[in-house]
Amino acid sequence: MRKLFKQVKWEIIVTSLLYMILGIVTVAIPETMVRTLGYLVGILLILAGAVSMICYLLREAIQNYYRNDFGYGLVGIAVGILFLYKVEWITALIPVILGILVLASGCCKLQHVIDMKRIGFGNWGAVLALAVVNVIFGVVLIANPFETVLLLFQLVGAGLIFSGITDGITAFYVGGRLTESLDKV
Repeated sequence: MRKLFKQVKWEIIVTSLLYMILGIVTVAIPETMVRTLGYLVGILLILAGAVSMICYLLREAIQNYYRNDFGYGLVGIAVGILFLYKVEWITALIPVILGILVLASGCCKLQHVIDMKRIGFGNWGAVLALAVVNVIFGVVLIANPFETVLLLFQLVGAGLIFSGITDGITAFYVGGRLTESLDKV
């Protein structure tokens, strides 16, 4: 059991470090980050479309009946090319997607708070405050009330940094408390 808790703790720490690194890069060079992510999405759509079409062509005709892999592949390639051609369009979606990630992280923290309360750990209020701020920040990012995408991207980066820091703090605090509880058992 101790090994499992240690593994989960380190997975959370690595994830929180990745959030912080992505957040720092996003804050430092938001315009480059916006365009890079837009191009990556376009390339991924083209690749996924090509794979879908290739799989369709490699299968026997009877296996393809009522499968729309060829059509989905064509649409994927067309949308991918559109994203590469009009990368600005995707910039409107990326902050919302990242906001959903920050919101999900906050919701997971809310679950940690509930677990801490049910197990009887003290000081769960501090983690609750962090979780609420995390959820609010995610909702604000999704609502996209800001005029410019670059400013929004810098705020997304700040949210990712905040989320990474709070994930790390939560992992160390909960991990330490769980280790203490296991030592008592």
